Amino acid sequence: MRGKLQSSSETDRPKDVQMTVLLVGDSNLARLYYELPDLVPRAFGADVECRAAGGAWSGSLRHQIGDRTVRDYEAVVVSIGSSDSHPPYGSSPAAFRENLSRELESGGRWIALLPRDLLRAFAPCTADEVNPRIRGFSGILAELVKASGGIALDVGAITGTLAPAAYDDDGIHLTRGAYEKLVPEIADAIKAVAR
Repeated sequence: MRGKLQSSSETDRPKDVQMTVLLVGDSNLARLYYELPDLVPRAFGADVECRAAGGAWSGSLRHQIGDRTVRDYEAVVVSIGSSDSHPPYGSSPAAFRENLSRELESGGRWIALLPRDLLRAFAPCTADEVNPRIRGFSGILAELVKASGGIALDVGAITGTLAPAAYDDDGIHLTRGAYEKLVPEIADAIKAVAR
């Protein structure tokens, strides 16, 4: 454990449970964890459990979390909303809200990476169709995570100075340069929720 947590959940936790950061959601976290392992300790600390996967949507969170007790984690970092934004296989704002609310009700210390606009979208969609939906889902994610006492990080604002260089060649995923801007913000957020 990196810091002393002074919460009621700490006194209820068995002494042998080691604190870890849990990553859930979509490819934004999966790519950071699997493709840029040198940045992982800088972002999350030494103990990280990654359940995030490419293509995940808000309904995937239930399976990713499974029977884990989120209160036992130092922080739960979630990146979700991009896949939900792609019709016809995306979800509705109501379903998105319901899926997130169900997980947040379990407690825990949550940090949300709010999805940013895309340069290109998955066919048959266009970025002009998908980006307004992404903004809507991003707003819901920020609202719910903040209401649960968590922190919402605006990925678009953090990586905005990179302009198109924030995006990989596919126009969807982030570049190493974007993650390098994001990593210190994630680390600071983890320290803040772990106080």
